[in-house]
Amino acid sequence: MPRTLNRRALLAAAASLPVLTGVAGCSGGSTAAGGTQQLVWSTFGVGTGTYNDLAAVANTLTQETGRQIRLMTSDTGIGRLAPLINGTAQYARTGDEYYYAFEGNDEYCSEQWGPQAVRLVWTPPGNYGVLVRKDSGIETVADLKGKKFPKLIASTSINRKLEAILNFGGLTGKDVQQVAVTYSGQIEALKTGQIDALYQNVVGANVSELASQYPIRWLNLGGGKPSQYATWKELAPMVKPGEFSKGAGLAKGETAVNMQYTIPIAARADRPKDEVAALVADLDRYYPDYKGTTPDAHRFGTDQIQLTPLVVPFHEAMVEFLTRKGRWSADLQTRQDALLERERLMREAWPEFWKGQKDREDPKAARKEWVDWKKAHLPQLPDTPGTLPGTSSTPAPSGGHA
Repeated sequence: MPRTLNRRALLAAAASLPVLTGVAGCSGGSTAAGGTQQLVWSTFGVGTGTYNDLAAVANTLTQETGRQIRLMTSDTGIGRLAPLINGTAQYARTGDEYYYAFEGNDEYCSEQWGPQAVRLVWTPPGNYGVLVRKDSGIETVADLKGKKFPKLIASTSINRKLEAILNFGGLTGKDVQQVAVTYSGQIEALKTGQIDALYQNVVGANVSELASQYPIRWLNLGGGKPSQYATWKELAPMVKPGEFSKGAGLAKGETAVNMQYTIPIAARADRPKDEVAALVADLDRYYPDYKGTTPDAHRFGTDQIQLTPLVVPFHEAMVEFLTRKGRWSADLQTRQDALLERERLMREAWPEFWKGQKDREDPKAARKEWVDWKKAHLPQLPDTPGTLPGTSSTPAPSGGHA
């Protein structure tokens, strides 16, 4: 089935992106395994931890294999995915946009997009959550009632996670004073008292600097009853509770639990199997060479990559790799097969669905109808044990962060 995305629209979008960053040049012209000598990966902006991780990996692979990798940056989800879908980039390290594009939800519910055949290639985990100043008197999520709480500008996905966190404490957005703020503006807003809590990665220069100036506390999201996680599957299906250590503000040996999810390397389903197989083998083989290059690069280890919640299928080459490494299971294969069938049904239904929607003036109405259509017509996905409390078993602590 041809790709749904309009190539002319995407080429225009890609043309507006920053030029490629030459983080990895030629190291002698040897032929990379898998037959692909030059690759482009799209990702977050220069200077972010995500970019730094990927630059370290790309440089290592170039030095060791001769494979030339260049990074294309963007600050938006569509900006990172458009080059992937139109073929300008072969791989993308993305935020939650990988899931929304697969589902054709939110801004991807449009004539230019629709559900996309995205595949996971490598899934390093990260931990993210809500922190407060220790002198705030806020010790639990329930204590946020009546407090000034961030509502992030142009960040629908994180706002859903923030709602899920409030729900964990028995609250909703109506129980707090919501303050509009940008993601990057949260730290200064916390310092000046404009907000009482903020959402952040547990590591990074900004949050570490904050913790050095003001003792901070990460609000615990672990050990709750199943009812406390009841809305997580709908609001943030890619998330599970995860324990971490060595995060900003934690003493040596101290741990906390917040949201764990992956910022994955993704590809299109039609990326050549031999190329992907060579890439994942090299990510594993040369891990010792790059794992200490950034604070987060150690999370790229084969034994640490995150497999659940599985909301988008893995590339077939990665499934074979995980099987050889003993990390694949019957439950994961059942979920993988169900996702592939879900993709087939969505992509078959999309043209006819959109035909009845494209003349509507309110795009949000179409987005809601698409979600409602899927609930009514698509089989429910099988649970993967251990994803959330109440789905068979409580997730084991990950012991890490990203």
